[in-house]
Amino acid sequence: MAKKELTYEQALARLEQIATALEQQQTGLDTLTNNLREAQELLALCRRKLLKAETDINEILKEDGTR
Repeated sequence: MAKKELTYEQALARLEQIATALEQQQTGLDTLTNNLREAQELLALCRRKLLKAETDINEILKEDGTR
C-alpha cells in the first residue's frame, strides 16, 4: 500500500516537532540522524507544495485576466 502524502500543514507541524526536540536536546544520536533525514524530506515536500500552489495561483489569475 502506498504511503499517503502529508499536507503542507502536516509537514510543517512535523518539522516544528523535530525542531523542538532538537532545541531541547531530546534526541539521541541515532534518532538525530533519522530526524535530520526526515526534516530534509519534509522541507523538500513543503517546497514542492509551495511551488505548485504558486503555479496554480498564477494560472487562476491568468484565466481570470487579473494578471
